[in-house]
Amino acid sequence: MKPNIQRRQLLKTVGAFFMVYGLDIHAENLSLSAASRSETETLSAFLDVLIPRDQYSGSATDCQVDKQIWSLAESSENFRRLLALGCEGLNATDGPPFSELSYQQQYKLVSWMAESDWNHVPRRFYEIVRQTALSLYYAQPETWQGLSISAPPQPNGYPPPWK
Repeated sequence: MKPNIQRRQLLKTVGAFFMVYGLDIHAENLSLSAASRSETETLSAFLDVLIPRDQYSGSATDCQVDKQIWSLAESSENFRRLLALGCEGLNATDGPPFSELSYQQQYKLVSWMAESDWNHVPRRFYEIVRQTALSLYYAQPETWQGLSISAPPQPNGYPPPWK
């Protein structure tokens, strides 16, 4: 029986990620200066797993959502810390950084984050960054192609169903 290398690599990756968050990491020790290249690449890859390119619109990074998130982080110390911890955790594997993993490996790791305990950093990072990214992404009219709307419902509200 041939061992499944991908499964083993995934288990090592998830295990390393879990261990990082089991350690006593103090956010105040993280550099809260401008985002490092590693952080920007990691967040960009994470966002493109959440919002990939399709036949109607571009990915999160195609629509500059990553840059908008880093801009928001400049005005919120807590958000900046969350981004630093999340990116550090995504890169805490025995293998390559998150941005260099295959899409399938990235997707499995992000799926694990979505199901992890809400009271720990991986899930908080996933939920807060996901909500922020989706809000920023769909605020752009070019991302509405393929949807059944052509404009936001506010301030006029939704049209009556008979129209």
